[in-house]
Amino acid sequence: MIDLELKINRVWHPEVRPLVTEAYRCYTTGSARACIVLTWTAVCTDLIHKLYQLAEDGEGEAAQVVKRIDDARGKPDRDAVRTMLDVENTILDVAERLDMVDFVQKRELERLKEDRNLAAHPSLRPLGELFTPSIEYARAHLTAAVESLLIHPPSQGRKALDRFRDHVGEVSFVGSSDYLAQVFFDRVKSGTRRNIVVFAAKQALLELASVGALNESFMASRYATCLRAFAKRDRSVVQEALSSVMGRLGQQPLDVQIRALVRLGDLDVFWDEVEDVMRAQIGDYIDQIDLPDGYHPLTVDQTGVMGLVELRHVRMAMPSLEAKFQGLSAWQKASVIRHRPGPYMADYVADILRDAKSWRTAESTAQWTVPTCAPCLTSEQLGNILSAWAENYECRTASEMPELAVKFFTLVPTPLRTDQAWQNFLDAVRQLEDPGSQFRYDELEQAILAAS
Repeated sequence: MIDLELKINRVWHPEVRPLVTEAYRCYTTGSARACIVLTWTAVCTDLIHKLYQLAEDGEGEAAQVVKRIDDARGKPDRDAVRTMLDVENTILDVAERLDMVDFVQKRELERLKEDRNLAAHPSLRPLGELFTPSIEYARAHLTAAVESLLIHPPSQGRKALDRFRDHVGEVSFVGSSDYLAQVFFDRVKSGTRRNIVVFAAKQALLELASVGALNESFMASRYATCLRAFAKRDRSVVQEALSSVMGRLGQQPLDVQIRALVRLGDLDVFWDEVEDVMRAQIGDYIDQIDLPDGYHPLTVDQTGVMGLVELRHVRMAMPSLEAKFQGLSAWQKASVIRHRPGPYMADYVADILRDAKSWRTAESTAQWTVPTCAPCLTSEQLGNILSAWAENYECRTASEMPELAVKFFTLVPTPLRTDQAWQNFLDAVRQLEDPGSQFRYDELEQAILAAS
């Protein structure tokens, strides 16, 4: 009894919870017929709320049922009553088709519906006898409804996997972490949830999917985004899925392994599952990378691999990676930082600005590094960057730099906007520039005053 009462407090929808509480109260007072009637009412109310939720998420059949309900509510006449009766009579079939319940749960709820009809319409019994269910029979119905349906959020089964695949393949895919986790993790059954995560892991690691004009590598990056979103909800589920696929990744060509590492290297549960043999193979690859001279760009794969130096666990596992990165030219380092900015990369920004040999180089490297690293700077890093900026004539007097300075100021963490380094920067450039110069950074001063 206590266990059932605790489960009632976990009923998913707040508008359904009072109905279930009232049904439970009827059970505790011995009103078996009332308990059964209220339990079925709670089931219908719960399913209607869930259909509305699924319709908002784009489920077509749910949207059709919701439209019928809205039309009936808009004109409460005999036709509307017949519509709602039809919805009630078919709602369990719809729930099964949408995988909100399985066939066993549907059978239990159908028995509840039949007994509700007998309880609410006693004349259905032969010779007009009253339907007199036992109180334990009523409790069994209430327990089945709570456990199979009422405590669960709007969730689906097989169709959820199809919808997930279709969503990731859409050209308009955005990759919102909250949306992905809410729709394809929180609102699906546990078994389907595992299937979705394993499916995403296979696509992200093995580059299996190709939809329309989107190539396999591009799609794999989208599925990697999904795995990160799921990991925020439950790291163990994602780690288990990655573990089940990692053996197959070790059998893939080296370039596929490298891209998987670049794609998911920032996910610690991925790195935990990388086998020693694969780590050694990737380490050998890094040692043998033949980087171009400082005036030539890195390839896409080289940029991705070099960007892994931002990740401490990768630096610790592969020390040669840091040495390779430090051997890049300032321009090449800037291109890598653009790809994967972070606290470690921020240490290199000042030297990159100090090294700029032309206005064009100063503008491009600053655009790639300064705004991208701004959110993760420390006070010391901020001071070093602004000092290098002021000292280098090519950097200080490039045409786009005053505007970039204002953008930089708005992107740093709020506490750093009052850092003395900003005033030091203004003092330095004004000592170096004539009063009529356009490079006295008046716009930055105005932004600082406005913020204060």
